[in-house]
Amino acid sequence: MLYDLVDHDLIDVVTDCNTRWQDAVKTTTRYLEEKGYVTADYSDAIIQSTIENGPYYVLCPGIAMPHARPETGVLKTGLGIHVFSEAVDFGSELGPVNVLLTLAAKDSDTHIQVIQSLSEVLVDETNIESLTSATSKEEVLNIIKTC
Repeated sequence: MLYDLVDHDLIDVVTDCNTRWQDAVKTTTRYLEEKGYVTADYSDAIIQSTIENGPYYVLCPGIAMPHARPETGVLKTGLGIHVFSEAVDFGSELGPVNVLLTLAAKDSDTHIQVIQSLSEVLVDETNIESLTSATSKEEVLNIIKTC
């Protein structure tokens, strides 16, 4: 269950307006860094990967899962959930996103485990709509708790 996998200190609603995608990545990885999940290099690795490969991690309209390889600064597995009140444009064909599920996976097995838990939430369009319009950390927690 996603609720049990997520460190609740890594969930927040971000109300900064006109956030560039690079700043959104830095904001979400800062939470991971402050809690010891990643090193300071991790956000730069995600940004560089996006520049080189495009926003491959935009999963569906409104939802992105920025991440980079474990060797680029992952110390332990963690997942941050950040809802941006203003959509962030990553240049994806799927459009801008409001929810960043920032993943730090220590290995491929845990990466797959997190993806499976996320799929339980994202398979339901109602959950996606609820997440993208959430206005508080408590609301996000309630959404993932009921899935």
